[in-house]
Amino acid sequence: MSGWHRLKIEGSMSRDPGNPLIASITTLGNSLTLENYVSSGVVEVPEMETPAHVLILRTGSPSVIEWRGDGRDHRVELPPGSVSLQPVGYRRAARVSRPLPGEASILQIKPAFFDRGIAEIAKGGGRVELISRMDLNDPQIARLMESLRADIAGGSPSGPLFGESIALALSAHIAQKYSTLTTKLEPHRGGLSRFRLKRVLEYINANLSDNLELRVLAEVAGVSLYHFAKAFKQSIGESPHQYVLRRRIDEAKQFLRHSRLPVIEASARTGFVDQSHFSKVFRRIVGVAPSEYRDSV
Repeated sequence: MSGWHRLKIEGSMSRDPGNPLIASITTLGNSLTLENYVSSGVVEVPEMETPAHVLILRTGSPSVIEWRGDGRDHRVELPPGSVSLQPVGYRRAARVSRPLPGEASILQIKPAFFDRGIAEIAKGGGRVELISRMDLNDPQIARLMESLRADIAGGSPSGPLFGESIALALSAHIAQKYSTLTTKLEPHRGGLSRFRLKRVLEYINANLSDNLELRVLAEVAGVSLYHFAKAFKQSIGESPHQYVLRRRIDEAKQFLRHSRLPVIEASARTGFVDQSHFSKVFRRIVGVAPSEYRDSV
């Protein structure tokens, strides 16, 4: 699937000799990047300006962060599950120490996606400025980021849609709790009109093998990004990523049943990252492996 990449790197930051950082970097659509680092000991994070809004979830072991700001030294001890929030333009060097191996998941949300996602919340309130926080104890952020990690580990079978839905929920949450925003979130009521829903479903079914993005689907529907996912689910009873995944599996079954395509070809034509992930998702949903399903019909 074009627009995606995953790679492993070593030594992307200063570290203790013999204690390499292991990193995976996954880009979801055009708006999100999730990096995962596993390390122990001391990691020196150089001063750099963040190009996006950043959420960092630290799991696996406690950690200590030290940095200098406002003319004085700071030191914070963080238990596993702690979250840091760094708005776009944040610039500060830091030292992170872990007594045992632990993982840091770093989600970057591009400002354009964030602004579009909270446009309904911030309407009339001017620009929303996020407030940097190093030591958040926020179970909702942790839960959402863990869900995103699990989806990526599973091959992101619905493409960027699930990740974008998670990032949208995170954007609304941090805008409400950790920003200059003073207005309250208005709950969404009502689904998509029959005409709007028809347009979206036709677009999805015509582009099943592509990188379908939440932003594009909202534009096709002609509604705001924030309200699209809620309105879509209210209309058909499934979230966009659930619907796309079900349609991809249905399409794969058609290919396997009627055209007798090889499994790898059915995987590619229905937009899965690779045959391994396709087979895993197919077995989970259908109950048998793709090859078994093809041979049984």
